[in-house]
Amino acid sequence: MLINKALLWAQKELKEVAERPRLEAEILISHLLNCKREELILKQMEDIDFDRLKELVYRRKNHEPIEYIIKKVSFYKYNFFIDKGALIPRPESEILVERAIELIKKYNIKRVAEIGIGSGALSICIAKECDCFIEASDISDDAIKIAKKNIKDFNLEDKIKVKKCSLLDCLNTPELLISNPPYIDPDFKLEKNVANFEPHIALFAPNKGLQILFNILDIIKEKKIRYAVCEMGYDQKEAILKYAKELGLDKKIQFYKDWANLDRGFVLIDI
Repeated sequence: MLINKALLWAQKELKEVAERPRLEAEILISHLLNCKREELILKQMEDIDFDRLKELVYRRKNHEPIEYIIKKVSFYKYNFFIDKGALIPRPESEILVERAIELIKKYNIKRVAEIGIGSGALSICIAKECDCFIEASDISDDAIKIAKKNIKDFNLEDKIKVKKCSLLDCLNTPELLISNPPYIDPDFKLEKNVANFEPHIALFAPNKGLQILFNILDIIKEKKIRYAVCEMGYDQKEAILKYAKELGLDKKIQFYKDWANLDRGFVLIDI
């Protein structure tokens, strides 16, 4: 089949599952051809392996995230390898990266730790922008494998070290702690593309999604960590503030919003 016809076919097939079916059709076809999307205009009359295209399109129609299909995700300024063992980085988490970079540069922070490195995107973005050393943990072998591949691809093996453990158990106490932990209530019904494909261990937390966030606050208090940036659910601000108050941290914590003006995370500064 010619590429121009394949584009029209894929666009039609993806209408029910994709917000931008034309864009996703172009992404799948350019992935199949190993070319940039912009180059498709010059390849309109070339042939494509239609059987392979159908396989990709039908995977997407089954609600599989396109990032897992093409094994690539764009985040912050960079493109990362991604696979089903790690959570797909969301644009909202770029705010966490920006806040962390601001703190590192303002307070000349050299030692950073990330709880739950996942794909490695957060730590890699920070390491690319700042002169610091990052230790990171995760409990998932699959996520650690993906993170290490990305770290190697970005030549950051001297700046980021990954260990398998829970929370901060195997890491040194940092100046700055960052995390995008599991914070979704296990009873919350997610869309199929998330619920059926992304790792539940990176999504759900006990106690209505709050338990890991509370654990992180406990660690900050216990280890006297001076700086932290942590993502959270849009409806968890009051519960986190109440718990922070119980720990005596409420005067040191500030909340930030995402681009939809929803509460999305907190920054802790102890100076």
